[in-house]
Amino acid sequence: MSDAANDPAANDALFRRIVFALFAAGFATFAQLYGVQSVLPEISADFGIDPSRAALTISMATTGIAAGVLPWAFAADRWGRVRVMKISAVSAAVIGLITPFLHSLPLILGSRLIEGLALAAIPAIAITYITDELPARRVTAAAGAFVSGNSIGGLLGRLVAGLVAEHFGWQLGLMTVAALCVVACTVFVIAVPAPHGYLPSRLRHEGRRPDNLPSAWQRFTTALTTPSLWGAYAQPFLLMGSFISLFSFLGYHLQAAPYGLSTAVTSMVFTVYLVGTFTARWSGAAAGRLGHRRLLYSGIALMSVGAALTLAGPLTIIVLGVAVFTAGYFVTSPVTSAMTSLMAGPCRSQATAIYQLVFYIGNSVFGWMLGRAFEVFDWPGVGIGIIALCAIAALLAAMLLPARPASVTPQR
Repeated sequence: MSDAANDPAANDALFRRIVFALFAAGFATFAQLYGVQSVLPEISADFGIDPSRAALTISMATTGIAAGVLPWAFAADRWGRVRVMKISAVSAAVIGLITPFLHSLPLILGSRLIEGLALAAIPAIAITYITDELPARRVTAAAGAFVSGNSIGGLLGRLVAGLVAEHFGWQLGLMTVAALCVVACTVFVIAVPAPHGYLPSRLRHEGRRPDNLPSAWQRFTTALTTPSLWGAYAQPFLLMGSFISLFSFLGYHLQAAPYGLSTAVTSMVFTVYLVGTFTARWSGAAAGRLGHRRLLYSGIALMSVGAALTLAGPLTIIVLGVAVFTAGYFVTSPVTSAMTSLMAGPCRSQATAIYQLVFYIGNSVFGWMLGRAFEVFDWPGVGIGIIALCAIAALLAAMLLPARPASVTPQR
């Protein structure tokens, strides 16, 4: 943690700057990843493929992130959190500008995979960086701000891509989103504060500070074998898999009979992300009062109720259900990411990387599985599948998670 924590004025300024920079990073990450969701029906029509294959444009990017989080985490331990996040943001922005110009599905999928690999450092390291630099009482609030950036990026990425695609085609829609991400990445690179709460191992090994930490392998082993941490890892695996599935296939559902909505109109449904922006920020303050696990249960309950409402016929009830579902998800996300970092203690870099790994594996696995359920059972297959995943997440939280996070100690 930074020495600024002992100076309230300096700590407030550091908090605001970190929140601003990571909001921009979260915006760029989620806009690049999920802007394609609103144009999946157009991609299906253009390439003559079914929804589950079109959804591979998302799954390949999330698979890239899953493959990249652990290598980026180890690189950040050695070379520094901020340096690695800057490299990640810039390289991903460049790849994002190239992808819309590719006119072959295999090339697009390959580019999305590489883009995910490049992006992986930001979700892998951001919460660890927050925990290093800020006092524990502010970690969940800062994590909520980062997740708010995710939600705004996810909203505008989907909204802009859908609105532009309606008139100019999905390629130009994605190109517009990529340009927005370049701006957000530039803001992040300029605004992010230099780290003070963690010295990279490369510098410790050069003798600038004694290396009192366990080895990277010992920290990784602890992060991988602690049951309470697996209770935290299970949440993004199941809940993000639910979240991505709802938004991936909602467009197909609403563009089909009896609704027959256009791409532009279905893109407007994503404005419910604004609800998630508020609940993510609120959850940061509420965790201290209610306890992390109790707040997690509340978020899961909202997700389940929201998914159930989307099974109704009236369009207004479906939109309400999506809003409730989104509010619940953005309660769970900052709580579980903060719990992971706080519980992990000295192995937080490795634990956060594992958290992000299972987060995006769940995204890829359930994004495909519930896509197949949609093709066989239509929307009820997605809605009922999501409710089942939420129930499993709540059960695992009850079995493995403490009411409030407590740090684990790596074995030497």
